[in-house]
Amino acid sequence: MRNRSFSSSTFRKTFLSYTAILLIPIIVFSVLNMYRNVMEQKRELHEKHAVDAKRIADSVDNKLNELKNFGKALGEESWVVKLMANSNVYDQEFDLTRKLEIRNSFQNTIDGLNILSFGVVIYPEKKLVFSPWGEYAVDDFMLSVAEFDEKTRLQFAEALRDYAYFTIMQPVNMKLWDDQKRVIPVLQSLEVVNNPRAVLLLFIDQSYFTNYLKRSGGSDYSEIVISDQEKPIYRLMQPAAGNSQEADATYGIDVPSRASNWQYTVTYPVNTLLDMQNLLGPLLVILISVPLGAVAAFLLAKISYRPLAALLRKLSVAVRNDDTGSEYNLIEKSFDRLMTENDRLQQAVQDYESAAKSNLLLRLLKGYFTDEQHWNELNKFRLGYTDEMFYCAMVISFHANHARDDADTMRKSEIATIMAADSVMTRHKLRYELFEVTNADKALIISSNQPFGGDGAMAHIASEMVVQIMEACGFQPDVFHGAVESGLVGISKSYYAANESLQVALFARSHLHDKEAYLPDVEYYYPTDWEVQMINNLKVGNLDTLTHILDEIGVENRKRQLPEASMAKLITLLMETMLRVLRELNIDAGIYAKQFENRRKAENVDAMWGYMAEVGMLICERVRYSNTPLTMEAGGKLLQYVNDNYTASDVSLKKLAELFQMSVSGVSKLFKEVTGINFYDYLCRLRMETAKELLRDKNSVDDVAHRVGYENVYSFKRAFVRYEGIKPDEYAQLPL
Repeated sequence: MRNRSFSSSTFRKTFLSYTAILLIPIIVFSVLNMYRNVMEQKRELHEKHAVDAKRIADSVDNKLNELKNFGKALGEESWVVKLMANSNVYDQEFDLTRKLEIRNSFQNTIDGLNILSFGVVIYPEKKLVFSPWGEYAVDDFMLSVAEFDEKTRLQFAEALRDYAYFTIMQPVNMKLWDDQKRVIPVLQSLEVVNNPRAVLLLFIDQSYFTNYLKRSGGSDYSEIVISDQEKPIYRLMQPAAGNSQEADATYGIDVPSRASNWQYTVTYPVNTLLDMQNLLGPLLVILISVPLGAVAAFLLAKISYRPLAALLRKLSVAVRNDDTGSEYNLIEKSFDRLMTENDRLQQAVQDYESAAKSNLLLRLLKGYFTDEQHWNELNKFRLGYTDEMFYCAMVISFHANHARDDADTMRKSEIATIMAADSVMTRHKLRYELFEVTNADKALIISSNQPFGGDGAMAHIASEMVVQIMEACGFQPDVFHGAVESGLVGISKSYYAANESLQVALFARSHLHDKEAYLPDVEYYYPTDWEVQMINNLKVGNLDTLTHILDEIGVENRKRQLPEASMAKLITLLMETMLRVLRELNIDAGIYAKQFENRRKAENVDAMWGYMAEVGMLICERVRYSNTPLTMEAGGKLLQYVNDNYTASDVSLKKLAELFQMSVSGVSKLFKEVTGINFYDYLCRLRMETAKELLRDKNSVDDVAHRVGYENVYSFKRAFVRYEGIKPDEYAQLPL
C-alpha cells in the first residue's frame, strides 16, 4: 500500500477534525466561563445584599423587641399595678421623693432605647396619664404637653379600649412642648384583659429612628422603606447616593419583620457594567488557544495517522494472502468474526443467567430465608416476588417413565411440560416459573397478588397438566401440588407438601407387593434445608433470620395441630441442633442441656419452646459480640461464596484466598470463626447432602460425583463413606 503524505485527504480531514475538537470546546468553555463568572458575581452580590438586608431588619426588630421587653418589665412594676387600683394606695405608699425616682427611672429607660421621643402610661378608667413630667389628666396632657389633632386623639381613645399586645400605629404629627415632631405611636397593654386599666404608649421619633438606622444600616443600600400592611410608614434614602445613582437600575429585597407586622424593603443599586477581566480573560485564552490548538491538532493527526497507515499496510498483506480482492472485504470478514464471537458470548451470558435463575428458584423451594442479597437477585431476574404475594408449588415427576434415561424421550417430555404449563397457566391467568429440580422432576412456582386455588382449583389445574402432557408426549407424569401459602417462605412450605405427596406415591408404587414395607410417619415439619440455614445463621449471629426461621417452623407446626408428644420431639430436635452449634463454637453446652431437660421432664411445651428460642438468641449475641463488624462482613461474603459454588471442583482454601485477597491461613481462620467448623468439613457437608438427594433420584455414582464437585470418583466414594457410614451405591438402594 502506498505511503500517505501530507497531501492525503484522510490526513487533512483528521487534522481539521482534531482542530475542531480542540478549539470548539475551548471557545465554548471560555464563553461559558465568562457567563458563569458574571452570574457568580451577581449571585455573590445578591447574597451579600440579602445578608445586609437581613442585618438591617434584625437591627430594627431588636429595637422593637426591646420595646416589647420594656412593656413586659413595666407591667410587673409595683407602682404601675398600684396606680391601676381604684384607690389612692399609690399616693399613700409613694412619697414625693419616690415618685421623682420612678419618673426619672422611666425617663432614663426611654432615653436608653435611643429611638423614642417620649413615652407615657395611660390609665383609661382614671383618665390619668403618667409621664416623665408628672401625672396629668388625659385631656390636659393631649392639649398642653403632647398636642395631637382631633383625629389622632380619637384613634388613641378607641385603641385604649381593646387589649393590645404590641400594636404599632401609623405615623402622626404632634407637638411636644411646642416642638414639632413626626412620631410612630406604639401601644402595649400592661394588663391581659379587654379594657385594660393601664396601657403603655410609646412614641418612636423618626429623627431618632433615622439616626439609629444610619449608624447600624451600613452604606450599601440606596433606600430603606418600612411598610405596614403594604402602606409605607417610613423611608430612608442613602445620603451618599447622590443624583447619579437615581438613574441607575435598582432592585429591592423584602424582609418580613419577626417582631411586628412591618415589612422591610431594602433597595440596592444594580451594577450593569461587566468587569473587564470577565471579557479580557476569555478573549486572551481564545487568542492563545488558536495557534496552540493548530499545532496540537497537527501532532495528534500525525500520531493518529501512523498506526492507521500501518494497519492499512497489514490489511493489504492479508488481502493478498487471502486473495479476498480488497482490504474492505477483510474488514468485513473481521467484523463478521467479531459479531459471531459476540453472539457466542451473549449466548454464554444467557446460559449463565438461566442457570443462576434456576439456582435462585431452587433456593426458594428449599426455603432460603431472604436477605438483602436475595432481594437483589429477585430484582435482577425481574421475578417480581414479594412477601405480600401468594404462592403454590407444583412437582411434575417422570419417575414412572421407564424410558427416562433416554435423552430424546426426556426432551420430548420437557417440551410437553413447557407447553402444558404455558397453556394451563395462561388459561387460569396465573404467573409461573418452570424449572428443573432433578433429571426426572420439574417444579412450578405459581404466584399471584391475590389468594387463589380455592374450591379444589389447584387439583383441577394439576389434572389439566397431566392430561395435556399425556396428549403431547404419551407419558403420564405424577403431578402433585402443595397448599397455597403467603410470603416467600410459603414457596418452601408448599413445595415440601407436594414433595411429600410425591414420595408417598413413589414409595407405594415401588413397594406395591411388599406388605412389610412402610414409610416412616413424620408428623412435624422440620425440613433439612431449614435446619442447615438455622445452623448457618446461628454461627454468624444473625438473630433476625434465626427468629424468622423459628417463627415459620412454629406457625407451620401449629397449623398441623400436632400432639404434645410430637411438638416436644420437634422442640427437642431444635434444641439438639443448637447444642451441637454450641459445641462446635467451643462453648460449654452442659448447663443449657440440663435446663432444657428439666423443662422437658415438666412436659411444658411452651416453656421448652421459649427456652430453646432463648438459647438461640444467646448464641447469636455471643457470636456477634465475639466478631468485629469487619470480620462479620468478610466472613459473610466468604460463606455466601461457598454456599453458591460448593459444587465447583476448584473450590479450595487457595482459591478463596486468591478471590478475597487473603492468605490461606487467614481464610481458614476466618471461616472457622464464622461457621464454627473448618472449611473442608463444611464443604463436605454441603456436597454430601446434595449427593444424597441425587442418589435418591437414581443418578449414577459417577454422575453424582462430578455434579457435586469431585473430579475423582474414588475420592467421592471415600468421602461419602466417611460422612454417611455406607457406600454411595448401597445408599442408593435404600428404600425412600
